[in-house]
Amino acid sequence: MAPGGTNAERTGAVIVFADETALSLPPPVRATWAPRGHTPTLRVRMGKRPKTSLVGWCCHPPDGPPKFLYRMVPGSVTDRESIRQLPDVHRTFARPIVLVWDNLGSRRSRRMQAFAERVDGSTLVFLPPYSPDLDPVEGSWAHLKSGALANLGARTLEELVSVARQGLRHLQRHPALLNGFLAATDLT
Repeated sequence: MAPGGTNAERTGAVIVFADETALSLPPPVRATWAPRGHTPTLRVRMGKRPKTSLVGWCCHPPDGPPKFLYRMVPGSVTDRESIRQLPDVHRTFARPIVLVWDNLGSRRSRRMQAFAERVDGSTLVFLPPYSPDLDPVEGSWAHLKSGALANLGARTLEELVSVARQGLRHLQRHPALLNGFLAATDLT
């Protein structure tokens, strides 16, 4: 994305990477320590596993710092849910957006294509299949799950969501992290 070298830059569009992830009570287990011979245990309640989904947008305007936007969605994310949320992203910047995301089937649905055509100045770009290394939002999820959510033995979904929101607000307050996630994709 060299200066002046992209359609997004020429039109003043915001490049928006989008992705989603799920949060559930069993935590992402990370390395820990314990005295030799005493394996650490992490107790979590099993049984019904409620979950919530996170939709994240790593937004890179051509004339300002990057922003991280997110929404929590009960259950799974469908194309209808994405279409419901995308106008909020568009209004945040009040300019055209280039939406870059993975090749999930719901992204290529007729409904999504029709939506993109209706929204003035929006362009959909799809990453190659099986290429999470090209999506800076994946870096955001890794940062969240290896930081705030690592080894968290939340007892309720509300507790898990509260801690996740704290981690997500940390991402929003540190645009340098977002620049780092983009730089790690080698798309800069």
